[in-house]
Amino acid sequence: MRYRPFGISGKAVSAISLLLRETSALPTAFAWRDFIFAAMESGVNCFELVAGSETLCAGVHSALQAVERRLLFLIWRIRGEAGRPMTAEHISQSVRSGLQRTHGAYFDLLMLDEQAFANLTEDAHRLLDDLRSSGLALQIGLAGGGPVIDAAIADPTFEVAASPFNLTSGWDVRRRMKEAISANMALIGYDVFPQALLKPAAVAPPKQGLFRRHVEPLAGAGTYAFLHDTPGWAASELCLAYALTEPAFATIQVEVTRSEILERMCAVADRDLPTGVAAQIEMARFSPQANELEQKRA
Repeated sequence: MRYRPFGISGKAVSAISLLLRETSALPTAFAWRDFIFAAMESGVNCFELVAGSETLCAGVHSALQAVERRLLFLIWRIRGEAGRPMTAEHISQSVRSGLQRTHGAYFDLLMLDEQAFANLTEDAHRLLDDLRSSGLALQIGLAGGGPVIDAAIADPTFEVAASPFNLTSGWDVRRRMKEAISANMALIGYDVFPQALLKPAAVAPPKQGLFRRHVEPLAGAGTYAFLHDTPGWAASELCLAYALTEPAFATIQVEVTRSEILERMCAVADRDLPTGVAAQIEMARFSPQANELEQKRA
């Protein structure tokens, strides 16, 4: 594992971090504890907890008993609901309940999602500064894509931005990243695995004829076919390795629940992209296939 500075906070976080939310794959506090231990053994020290899971908090509490709190970077994510105001009382109860159940003493970062930010009341906005000044949440962040990142950059309350990023990300995402860095914000990358690219595209069988057809050596150039043709690499590993080459991100966040998959993901942090893959990614980004993916997202 490699470690990177988290903005101007003075702390270092693992290049790969974990998003933890309630799941049937880890139904008990003991299962969460063991999974968190496995993550720490792979070098992960940054964990984002989505509010609302008692078993997850209990597992984190159990894991914290075996390690010094200062060695971990804990993020508390508050989710909003469409049409429901995000009040100061709601945020205060969520943070204090999370700290009580995890015994974390403080959260290194309080993260709001897009819905929470969109429904943030005036008193809740003032509370964010109070939580920071009281030491319950050392930093305040906002997670989402599009204009919500512009809003976070323009609001001095927010010191961290979490943005989707992958090898198909266009100029608008990259522009926001540069502006966030210029505003001294720390950046977290997530959604680095474009699902449309992780499955190999169907390839038509060659036509039969009297003579052997010439094999085109540049077949697949300008497409994402290389994700499935690079020896020794899985498509997901190449996507993650590419995201890790972006120095603007303090950490790249993944969401997995199996220790063996996590171990494989963490191993990518110590690998360099194969020769030529970076060039293939740039060619593919401006291809008709990339334009089609962009239109589907829109």
